Amino acid sequence: MHEVLDRLLIRKHRGCFLKYLSLIYEIEIKTIVEIGVFRGKNAEVLRQEFPEAHLYLIDPWTPDSSYLTSGSAVSEDQVIYHKAKERTYRLFENDPHVTILEKPSLEAAPLVPSALDLVFIDANHAYASVKQDIVTWKPKIRPGGILSGHNYGRPRLPGVVQAVTECLPSFHLGQDEVWYSFIEEKRTEEDSNL
Repeated sequence: MHEVLDRLLIRKHRGCFLKYLSLIYEIEIKTIVEIGVFRGKNAEVLRQEFPEAHLYLIDPWTPDSSYLTSGSAVSEDQVIYHKAKERTYRLFENDPHVTILEKPSLEAAPLVPSALDLVFIDANHAYASVKQDIVTWKPKIRPGGILSGHNYGRPRLPGVVQAVTECLPSFHLGQDEVWYSFIEEKRTEEDSNL
């Protein structure tokens, strides 16, 4: 076990860090949603580290005006997004453990089942978009699951910090600019009276 944990930390990749969390906290990961896939590089690592999990990949692969001004856009050139999408489809279109949803996050959410184990947000980094993704996807995660994302603390992406600190009363920071929060059991009114 120590060799596995060491390998995950040495690699310093967000997908490896998420696997590390699942091992340390003994969280079984069977369903993963990645919001913001681009070329599928993180998805490749998630697939490798969680081979039995079903992976939902969500990305519209098209820049919109808010994405372009958020500091997170790679380019305005649709050709670049098309090539990124083609790479992702080549990697995963025949994988029965992967569902690709070529849609914005909010349109994809109703198509994904609830009781998710892990949601990773790395799409539009504008404050309003990150907040909307957190608010939309957090209720779809099972108690004990993980809500996570990327680019916390990157100076050109202040919207991530603002949305995460505003929406999550408790969160942690990990390697490779990862933020994460464990979803707690929902308390009933009866629990509150104890």
